[in-house]
Amino acid sequence: MNNITLYGHLTMDTVFDGDISYKSVGAIGNVWQVLSKLSPNYQINIEPTRIGEALILVNKKKAERSSIANLNLQKRKPYINPASWSHILYINELEDLSFVEKISKTGGIISADTCKGKILSNLDVLKYVDFLFISDEDLFMELNELTKIVKGWVILHNKGGSTCSNGDKTFDVEVPIIDDINVLGAGDMFAGSVIHSILNKVENSDLQSIITTAHKLTSKHLVSINEKN
Repeated sequence: MNNITLYGHLTMDTVFDGDISYKSVGAIGNVWQVLSKLSPNYQINIEPTRIGEALILVNKKKAERSSIANLNLQKRKPYINPASWSHILYINELEDLSFVEKISKTGGIISADTCKGKILSNLDVLKYVDFLFISDEDLFMELNELTKIVKGWVILHNKGGSTCSNGDKTFDVEVPIIDDINVLGAGDMFAGSVIHSILNKVENSDLQSIITTAHKLTSKHLVSINEKN
């Protein structure tokens, strides 16, 4: 059984989707949701370091969303859990990243993602990160320069796929763009799908195939959520 710990931001989201408005749990909540759906056998530990809120506007026709957020309303000291995989949400918006080094000493894979907002100032922390998820709109330096800082792979993603590089190898994954859909939380869901796909990879499957599978799982999850709503 795989043990996964989710660190970073946990948010209460107020979402406006046309004439509909609703509240949901975002950030860590999005990753937890997709992991729980993909496998009920995961032991998922939730250790937020910051709790906040966001106001989100969704445009289904353009498959876009925009938001304003107060991500750091409440501080919380996390318990460091030894885990098969530790994922940190919105590393660029966390002022205190000292816990990342502590996680690295427990073993397991470490991944992190970013959100729209601040540029990551503490680049030194990336030496502990095996997989960095960043959207093309949030990229703050040339990809080849970023790969020199990150311990492992940079996964630069957008709604049409991703470019993945570790400095030595680079590959692209293209997926069909889904129109007329609520893409809220898609980046978080993609990170969760990659975690699941790597932890459950078929023997001898390469990373490109794994990332392709993760994109397909994300699209399937987004479609299922939109069908319910």
